Amino acid sequence: MDRSTLALIISLIALVLSLGRYFFDLFRLWWPKSSKANIHLGLLTGRTNCFITRSGYLLFLVSLRVYNDSDHLLETQPVTIDNSSFKAKIGRRWHSAELYQVPQANIFPSLLRNSLPATIAPGERQDFYEVFALDQIIPGTEIKIQLSCQTHMGKTIRHRFCLRHQTDKRPVFDLLFGIL
Repeated sequence: MDRSTLALIISLIALVLSLGRYFFDLFRLWWPKSSKANIHLGLLTGRTNCFITRSGYLLFLVSLRVYNDSDHLLETQPVTIDNSSFKAKIGRRWHSAELYQVPQANIFPSLLRNSLPATIAPGERQDFYEVFALDQIIPGTEIKIQLSCQTHMGKTIRHRFCLRHQTDKRPVFDLLFGIL
Protein backbone atom coordinates (compact mmCIF):
# COMPACT_ATOMS: atom_id res chain seq x y z
CA MET A 1 0.00 0.00 0.00
CA ASP A 2 1.54 3.25 -1.08
CA ARG A 3 1.29 6.64 0.64
CA SER A 4 -1.49 8.01 -1.56
CA THR A 5 -3.81 5.08 -0.79
CA LEU A 6 -3.10 5.38 2.94
CA ALA A 7 -3.75 9.14 2.83
CA LEU A 8 -7.03 8.53 0.98
CA ILE A 9 -8.20 6.00 3.60
CA ILE A 10 -7.32 8.32 6.50
CA SER A 11 -9.03 11.29 4.85
CA LEU A 12 -12.20 9.21 4.24
CA ILE A 13 -12.24 8.14 7.90
CA ALA A 14 -11.85 11.78 8.99
CA LEU A 15 -14.66 12.82 6.64
CA VAL A 16 -17.02 10.13 7.99
CA LEU A 17 -16.22 11.11 11.59
CA SER A 18 -16.79 14.81 10.94
CA LEU A 19 -20.10 14.14 9.16
CA GLY A 20 -21.16 11.89 12.03
CA ARG A 21 -20.38 14.62 14.53
CA TYR A 22 -22.31 17.15 12.44
CA PHE A 23 -25.40 14.90 12.29
CA PHE A 24 -25.14 14.16 16.00
CA ASP A 25 -25.09 17.88 16.83
CA LEU A 26 -28.00 18.50 14.47
CA PHE A 27 -29.99 15.63 15.99
CA ARG A 28 -29.29 16.88 19.52
CA LEU A 29 -30.44 20.37 18.55
CA TRP A 30 -33.79 19.09 17.26
CA TRP A 31 -34.32 16.53 20.04
CA PRO A 32 -37.49 17.37 22.05
CA LYS A 33 -36.60 19.26 25.20
CA SER A 34 -39.55 17.86 27.16
CA SER A 35 -37.73 14.60 27.82
CA LYS A 36 -34.97 16.43 29.68
CA ALA A 37 -36.95 17.36 32.78
CA ASN A 38 -34.78 16.51 35.75
CA ILE A 39 -36.48 15.11 38.82
CA HIS A 40 -34.47 14.32 41.94
CA LEU A 41 -35.61 12.56 45.09
CA GLY A 42 -34.07 13.10 48.50
CA LEU A 43 -34.94 12.04 52.02
CA LEU A 44 -35.85 14.81 54.41
CA THR A 45 -33.70 14.92 57.50
CA GLY A 46 -35.32 13.97 60.73
CA ARG A 47 -36.40 10.98 62.72
CA THR A 48 -39.16 9.94 60.36
CA ASN A 49 -37.07 8.02 57.84
CA CYS A 50 -37.02 4.66 59.57
CA PHE A 51 -38.82 1.37 59.80
CA ILE A 52 -40.62 -0.12 62.77
CA THR A 53 -42.11 -3.52 63.47
CA ARG A 54 -45.83 -3.70 64.24
CA SER A 55 -48.07 -6.78 64.42
CA GLY A 56 -46.03 -8.88 62.00
CA TYR A 57 -45.41 -6.09 59.50
CA LEU A 58 -42.43 -3.95 58.76
CA LEU A 59 -43.71 -0.40 58.46
CA PHE A 60 -41.50 2.00 56.51
CA LEU A 61 -41.96 5.67 57.37
CA VAL A 62 -40.54 7.75 54.55
CA SER A 63 -40.42 11.53 54.22
CA LEU A 64 -38.97 12.74 50.94
CA ARG A 65 -38.54 15.87 48.89
CA VAL A 66 -38.98 15.88 45.11
CA TYR A 67 -37.04 18.53 43.15
CA ASN A 68 -37.72 19.69 39.60
CA ASP A 69 -34.35 20.93 38.35
CA SER A 70 -35.47 21.66 34.80
CA ASP A 71 -35.02 25.43 35.30
CA HIS A 72 -31.35 24.95 34.36
CA LEU A 73 -32.31 23.72 30.90
CA LEU A 74 -33.19 25.72 27.82
CA GLU A 75 -36.88 24.86 27.86
CA THR A 76 -38.56 24.70 31.25
CA GLN A 77 -41.86 23.06 31.97
CA PRO A 78 -43.63 21.50 34.95
CA VAL A 79 -43.38 17.77 35.55
CA THR A 80 -46.26 15.61 36.73
CA ILE A 81 -45.61 12.51 38.85
CA ASP A 82 -48.31 9.93 38.20
CA ASN A 83 -47.43 6.97 40.41
CA SER A 84 -44.79 5.54 42.70
CA SER A 85 -43.59 2.17 43.95
CA PHE A 86 -41.50 1.08 46.90
CA LYS A 87 -39.17 -1.88 47.32
CA ALA A 88 -37.08 -3.11 50.23
CA LYS A 89 -33.98 -5.28 49.92
CA ILE A 90 -33.98 -8.22 52.29
CA GLY A 91 -31.04 -10.50 51.80
CA ARG A 92 -30.24 -10.47 48.10
CA ARG A 93 -33.77 -9.90 46.79
CA TRP A 94 -35.91 -6.81 46.35
CA HIS A 95 -39.43 -7.16 47.78
CA SER A 96 -42.29 -4.88 46.78
CA ALA A 97 -43.99 -3.15 49.69
CA GLU A 98 -47.63 -2.08 49.74
CA LEU A 99 -49.18 1.06 51.15
CA TYR A 100 -50.09 0.74 54.82
CA GLN A 101 -53.89 0.84 54.74
CA VAL A 102 -55.56 2.38 57.79
CA PRO A 103 -58.55 4.75 57.98
CA GLN A 104 -56.39 7.59 59.40
CA ALA A 105 -54.45 7.78 56.13
CA ASN A 106 -57.30 9.56 54.37
CA ILE A 107 -57.12 12.70 56.51
CA PHE A 108 -53.51 13.54 55.63
CA PRO A 109 -53.32 15.38 52.28
CA SER A 110 -49.51 15.33 52.26
CA LEU A 111 -49.37 11.55 51.95
CA LEU A 112 -47.99 10.49 48.60
CA ARG A 113 -51.05 8.33 47.89
CA ASN A 114 -53.42 11.26 48.50
CA SER A 115 -51.52 13.82 46.42
CA LEU A 116 -50.79 11.92 43.19
CA PRO A 117 -50.75 13.01 40.43
CA ALA A 118 -48.55 15.86 41.61
CA THR A 119 -47.32 18.64 39.33
CA ILE A 120 -44.05 20.34 40.24
CA ALA A 121 -43.08 23.59 38.53
CA PRO A 122 -39.51 24.18 37.27
CA GLY A 123 -37.15 25.11 40.09
CA GLU A 124 -39.70 24.09 42.73
CA ARG A 125 -39.78 21.28 45.25
CA GLN A 126 -42.51 19.41 47.06
CA ASP A 127 -42.45 17.31 50.22
CA PHE A 128 -44.23 13.97 50.48
CA TYR A 129 -44.71 11.48 53.27
CA GLU A 130 -45.75 7.85 53.10
CA VAL A 131 -46.04 4.65 55.13
CA PHE A 132 -45.35 1.34 53.40
CA ALA A 133 -45.93 -2.13 54.85
CA LEU A 134 -44.04 -5.34 54.12
CA ASP A 135 -44.84 -8.77 55.53
CA GLN A 136 -41.26 -10.01 55.95
CA ILE A 137 -38.73 -10.74 58.66
CA ILE A 138 -35.40 -8.96 58.38
CA PRO A 139 -32.04 -10.02 59.81
CA GLY A 140 -30.74 -6.63 60.98
CA THR A 141 -31.47 -3.09 62.05
CA GLU A 142 -30.65 -1.49 58.71
CA ILE A 143 -32.40 -2.00 55.39
CA LYS A 144 -31.95 -0.69 51.84
CA ILE A 145 -34.98 0.73 50.08
CA GLN A 146 -35.70 1.79 46.53
CA LEU A 147 -38.32 4.38 45.68
CA SER A 148 -39.47 4.71 42.06
CA CYS A 149 -41.59 7.52 40.65
CA GLN A 150 -42.99 7.64 37.14
CA THR A 151 -43.68 10.91 35.36
CA HIS A 152 -46.52 11.51 32.92
CA MET A 153 -43.99 11.27 30.06
CA GLY A 154 -43.11 7.72 31.08
CA LYS A 155 -39.72 8.53 32.59
CA THR A 156 -38.95 6.48 35.71
CA ILE A 157 -36.80 7.92 38.48
CA ARG A 158 -35.28 5.46 40.97
CA HIS A 159 -33.37 6.30 44.10
CA ARG A 160 -31.96 4.01 46.77
CA PHE A 161 -31.70 4.88 50.43
CA CYS A 162 -30.80 3.15 53.67
CA LEU A 163 -33.17 3.19 56.67
CA ARG A 164 -32.53 2.24 60.29
CA HIS A 165 -34.84 0.54 62.76
CA GLN A 166 -36.65 2.61 65.37
CA THR A 167 -38.62 1.44 68.40
CA ASP A 168 -41.68 3.48 69.26
CA LYS A 169 -45.06 2.69 70.82
CA ARG A 170 -46.94 5.69 69.37
CA PRO A 171 -49.38 5.25 66.47
CA VAL A 172 -47.62 5.19 63.12
CA PHE A 173 -49.15 8.35 61.69
CA ASP A 174 -48.49 10.26 64.93
CA LEU A 175 -44.84 9.32 64.61
CA LEU A 176 -44.65 10.24 60.92
CA PHE A 177 -46.41 13.58 61.21
CA GLY A 178 -44.84 14.66 64.48
CA ILE A 179 -42.46 16.94 62.59
CA LEU A 180 -45.14 18.75 60.59
